[in-house]
Amino acid sequence: MCDRSGNCSNDQTCQLVLRHEHTGIETTEYYCKAHLVLRIWEVEADDKLDIVDATKLWH
Repeated sequence: MCDRSGNCSNDQTCQLVLRHEHTGIETTEYYCKAHLVLRIWEVEADDKLDIVDATKLWH
């Protein structure tokens, strides 16, 4: 997993916003593009989380 800044590769940093289906609480996570794809696969397999938004951040 990337550190909080997402600087784990030469790629741009991406922000992923997730919502817990039962509580409605939203959380924000930061990844490089490669790790973002892996995290999205994990979230899609988890019936408790929904993806709200995935955005590329500019440095």
